[in-house]
Amino acid sequence: MSTYIDPQTFSELRDSEVLPAPSGVRLKIMQMCQQEDLALPELVAQVQGDPVLAGRLIQIANIPNINKGRMIASVSVELLLMVGLHAVRQMALAISLTESARRGDCKEFDYDAFWARATAMACAGQALGDLLQVAPPAEMFTIGLLAGIGQLGLASARPRRYGEILLGGAQGQALRDEEREVFGFDHLSLAAAMMQDWHFPRLFCEAVLHHCDPEASGLDEDDRQQRLIRLLEMAGCVADVCIADDARRASLLPRLLALGERFELPLSSLEYVCGRVSWDWSDWGALLKIPTRVLREIGPELAAAAEQAA
Repeated sequence: MSTYIDPQTFSELRDSEVLPAPSGVRLKIMQMCQQEDLALPELVAQVQGDPVLAGRLIQIANIPNINKGRMIASVSVELLLMVGLHAVRQMALAISLTESARRGDCKEFDYDAFWARATAMACAGQALGDLLQVAPPAEMFTIGLLAGIGQLGLASARPRRYGEILLGGAQGQALRDEEREVFGFDHLSLAAAMMQDWHFPRLFCEAVLHHCDPEASGLDEDDRQQRLIRLLEMAGCVADVCIADDARRASLLPRLLALGERFELPLSSLEYVCGRVSWDWSDWGALLKIPTRVLREIGPELAAAAEQAA
């Protein structure tokens, strides 16, 4: 039962099968990951049959902070246990959605732009999760990818009415206010409800719900939940930097610097994160045929923004 939007409303949306949802082999993998009597070799066989999922899990397993030993080159029981079944399940969901929900009936919704930012935010979540150790990188990739899934849900479930809202040009808080006025909930609440329905831990649902306005959570800044919310907020900012053109990017850097200060990240770390995200994002773009770009050297721009803010 949804605790983020009216339960009856959510049930009607879900049961009408208009919301984005996983299917096929990846749905089976997700179901297997929830079985108490799971036979891991059988799950290995299923993952091996999905080259995209297998490749991503191998890449994650070889992150230095996760894998302290030899490099892993194939899917095995060892890999699944290292990454974690929760992360395997979430990654299967994420990849299923990126490949299946690429077009829809809402003409005013830019599906390519949506997935471009979603994948950039996923890569940023993974990089920051690895660097800051607030949550596992694999899970942060998935949460970053799903943070805006409520917008895709509204475009899928209410294409005509949501298209009319989008034509008005509202963004940020103004867009969420208009969504609540028209539908009774906004896209962040819908995203949290969808993730809750997919059995994500409440910790992650709350992070998605509040990441666009962390102060609204009412939590202390030292609380782990609030740090996760702040990490996701920063992942969104890194994603915006990556997708922005050169003219707009400079205006985003002061906010990135301010968010980095919350985690005591020096300029070198911010430069590293942006560079890593840019390359990872480009890899995903080539894999999923999502429009991406390689971010040019950002160190001088960051230094100039820091000097101007001093």
